[in-house]
Amino acid sequence: MNLIIHRGTKEIGGSCVELTTAKSRIIIDFGMPLVDTQHKPFDINELKGKSIQELKLKGTLPDIKGLYKGEAKAVDAILISHSHMDHYGLLSYVHSDIPVYMSAGAKKLIEISDIFTPFKVGKINAQVIEKQQKTNIGDFVATPYLVDHSAFDALAFLIEADGKRLFYSGDFRSTGWKGKLFDRFIKNPPRDIDCLLLEGTMIERGAGKYPTEKAILGRMIGILQETQKNIVLACCSGQNIDRLVTFYKAARQTKSLLVIDPYTACVLSSIKSPQNKISQMDWRSVRVFIANYYGNGDVYINRISGSPYKSLIPNLGRAKIKPQDFQKLHQKVIFLMRGSMIPILEKIPGIKGAKLAYSLWADYLKKDNAETKKLHSFIDSYGLDLELVHTSGHAVLKDLQTFAEALNSKTLIPIHTFYADRYKELFENVKILKDGEVFNL
Repeated sequence: MNLIIHRGTKEIGGSCVELTTAKSRIIIDFGMPLVDTQHKPFDINELKGKSIQELKLKGTLPDIKGLYKGEAKAVDAILISHSHMDHYGLLSYVHSDIPVYMSAGAKKLIEISDIFTPFKVGKINAQVIEKQQKTNIGDFVATPYLVDHSAFDALAFLIEADGKRLFYSGDFRSTGWKGKLFDRFIKNPPRDIDCLLLEGTMIERGAGKYPTEKAILGRMIGILQETQKNIVLACCSGQNIDRLVTFYKAARQTKSLLVIDPYTACVLSSIKSPQNKISQMDWRSVRVFIANYYGNGDVYINRISGSPYKSLIPNLGRAKIKPQDFQKLHQKVIFLMRGSMIPILEKIPGIKGAKLAYSLWADYLKKDNAETKKLHSFIDSYGLDLELVHTSGHAVLKDLQTFAEALNSKTLIPIHTFYADRYKELFENVKILKDGEVFNL
């Protein structure tokens, strides 16, 4: 088995790994870069109007023959670890006959993103891969492991071929509501691993003030109890399911309401199953914020009405809360917001001086772009009390080391990190590769 990391040996995001045998080829993750070659934030507009060949020449698309539309298919399958754009965001360029394996949850969330976001993956040959079940792909046998991460239904992969065993960690942590998955894995890891590809997002960063989702819950309860205002704004991703669960728990424990928008309601409904207890719009402590955007109605309802989720619209109507309704409430509210909602938030009475719990990576607030400037202007104009209340979706160093020790691989290769050079100080049996370098297991 040969390994090539096309992108990821020296950066976070844009992950792409190729594995080959004499007869078979598979790709693990096919993500959009987060940074360009100068380590500046990647501009998604760089993709517009560019051909596959142009994007290959720029290095945005890895030069993998037989992977792309318009080429003779020469790749047996793609495995996607989870539904973050830096792991799946370039799938729109892939040959339509190549099967793309992912978890059921990741498939749902990628489909939801195509409805609501301007950059779309479009039609792909998506196949659901079942956790802990072996899947034969040519010479390869792939076994997915469910992991704790800020992306719902995220996977790691054990790949076997040519008598070798490779483990791809994907992105993971031990500190979310599914942290027991990490503990179970450490107690009973796969054995005889020849090569471990280990993410290192947090190699140079500590856990921060709130190291776990449970700690976030404690702080959100405190905020709701302390504030004299009836609304607490909370800025986070509508697809960070663990964080939404945290907010719901905080609302329930303080007899408050969790207010979400139709997009988030759609996300939650899409992953609803008898196996999970994820809050839904028809739960007693949840309302759905519906407003008139620029005189054109609710933009999210408009998109849902033309989508496979249009049957949700009556339920959205039953759970609705409008801007003028907030002044009639006799309980406090956690209001889930995004920058695009600012013009509508300004119509809600009483938000001046409210707490804004910013529940995203802090460095997003430092970006020099129109969206960030708009958020800062909103904060200043309404005198909002900004507080960072966030925990990472990635494992801290001690958990990375515990993970590596449990797998006890013959070779450990850094991936998804800006600090590959630190690995030899922190782990055993480290081999540092360059993007595009061939490594024979």
